[in-house]
Amino acid sequence: METQMYGTKEEQENAIRYYDKLSVIYDYISNWYYKKARNYAIKELQLKNGQTVLNVPCGTGVNFKYFNEYLNNTGLIIGIDLSSGMLDKAKQKIEKNGWTNVKIELNNATKIDQNWLDYRDEQIIIDSVFCDLGLSGLPEWRNIIDNMISILKPNGRIVILDWYLEKPSLKGDFVKWIGKGEVDRPIYQYLETKVSNFKVDDSFNYGGVFVASGSKPE
Repeated sequence: METQMYGTKEEQENAIRYYDKLSVIYDYISNWYYKKARNYAIKELQLKNGQTVLNVPCGTGVNFKYFNEYLNNTGLIIGIDLSSGMLDKAKQKIEKNGWTNVKIELNNATKIDQNWLDYRDEQIIIDSVFCDLGLSGLPEWRNIIDNMISILKPNGRIVILDWYLEKPSLKGDFVKWIGKGEVDRPIYQYLETKVSNFKVDDSFNYGGVFVASGSKPE
């Protein structure tokens, strides 16, 4: 059975079209509104020269320059997204900056698992995973977290940047309208049960935006 992004095939197609259009202005929104949270989150990945980081979903590749500041343009950055519009913007960034250590792939986050890793042409060890602003909108988000942890090396890092607003509010309604996702999923609470060295900061953007991190248990 085909994995759907938002329930029915029509809903998935509508969501992809929406994000294809959003890609035109996404960088302006993301660079401004999430800058502080993003800087903190990427620092929590604890990237070092030569490592591999997986970014799911990667959107327009807004994180790539931050990754490379820590990697010093070494190692490997893998970006996965389901929107070709977003990936077109990411490809432009890669070409403009001459990054040779970045690979992008059009794929569904629900299908990034051990089988996906095993059937790649090259052997890859995933040192870190960054999930930003995706799990609040994707289906099977618990399974996605489980899969991301499963493909990490022992003690590898997983960091999630997303929204959590427990009670209904105008702010929550607006975020759901813009992002086409949910804001009340207990994402970081679930992550806490799966990792060691768990940490969360939910103070970003006057509350609601959180960064949660942890390590894969040995």
